[in-house]
Amino acid sequence: MGLLDEVFNQVETINGKGWVLLDKTPFYAESGGQTGDIGTINGAIKVLDTRKFLEMNLSEIEGSLKVGDVVNAQVSNTRAEIEKHHSATHLLHAGLRAILGDHIAQAGSLNDDKRLRFDFSHPQAMSNEEIAQVEAWVNDKISRNIAGKTEIMSVDEAKNTGAMALFGEKYGNEVRVVSFANDSIELCGGTHVSNASEIGLFMITKESGVSAGVRRIEAICGQSAIEMVNNLRHELNEIKTELKNQNTIAGINNLKEQLKTLKSELKTALNNSKKELGATELKGKNIIVEEVEAGDIKELIDEAKNKYPNLAIMLFQKKDDKVMIACGSKETAIKAGNWIKEIAPILGGGGGGRPDFAQAGGKDASKISEAKEKALAYLEENL
Repeated sequence: MGLLDEVFNQVETINGKGWVLLDKTPFYAESGGQTGDIGTINGAIKVLDTRKFLEMNLSEIEGSLKVGDVVNAQVSNTRAEIEKHHSATHLLHAGLRAILGDHIAQAGSLNDDKRLRFDFSHPQAMSNEEIAQVEAWVNDKISRNIAGKTEIMSVDEAKNTGAMALFGEKYGNEVRVVSFANDSIELCGGTHVSNASEIGLFMITKESGVSAGVRRIEAICGQSAIEMVNNLRHELNEIKTELKNQNTIAGINNLKEQLKTLKSELKTALNNSKKELGATELKGKNIIVEEVEAGDIKELIDEAKNKYPNLAIMLFQKKDDKVMIACGSKETAIKAGNWIKEIAPILGGGGGGRPDFAQAGGKDASKISEAKEKALAYLEENL
């Protein structure tokens, strides 16, 4: 046994965090996309991670240990879930090649006890149908109870089996080949299930792009898949309760119809309650500068333009503590964009637009009266 402190200085004892090199270790070091094992030593010393340094497996520990101690090392139960995700990754790789084509090549992977992530070469996003086909392909292989097999052989023998080499791995004269019948044969140094059925339900949760020509699939299986199904079932039951309908699609369609009716009724109510805008004359032009409570101020401006020739109009509308501002100009010397830029800052806002229409927002509704006065003063000066 060898011990290192947190900064990798060799020590005789550890009290706290450090690293241990065991004469024989059950802990798998992070490699080939599989996360390093955790567990315990002598039941009380925590193994936080396991990594490979200079071809040696070092486990990060927290506790008290000294050189020469005889220890009992125990791998965490998370190993079983990691193995499920690692074996599922091999089947996923094979499934992608079966559905999308032999151009699929691994470009990176991650396998832990909660999920798997697989990057692969492919020129475009997968369709929903392709994702469903790959997921079904993997689940079909799992359901067939295919035994997993691990063999040590020469590189040439491995090539003859058709085994695929994994991304980023270096191989010596002898290699380790992991296979699930003829469906998946890969060179791999990681840990795996002894039978594909141990993987359980396989679910693809996301497909996305990583870079040009590289796609990523994220998936879950084993206990994580069970938890997701339970969560989905719980959410579905809550949705049914909220909709008061056991048929969720019918319930959603009913809500959409109700929303459509309410929008129509609201629009009618707003139109009935909106202020009738009357223009006054200034220098031979029609002007309107008003605060309105209801209605769409852009629609109100369009209606006023249709009603009055030679019109300059600015409307203010409170929205909680804020203010919506819009203005328009028809057959006058007033440029709406310039006009609103003069007035909006009074209300703590800003905006702009075209010569015939502009809009802005303000933060201080208490200054609407002042803004109206300045808007009228602007017309007096510029018409």
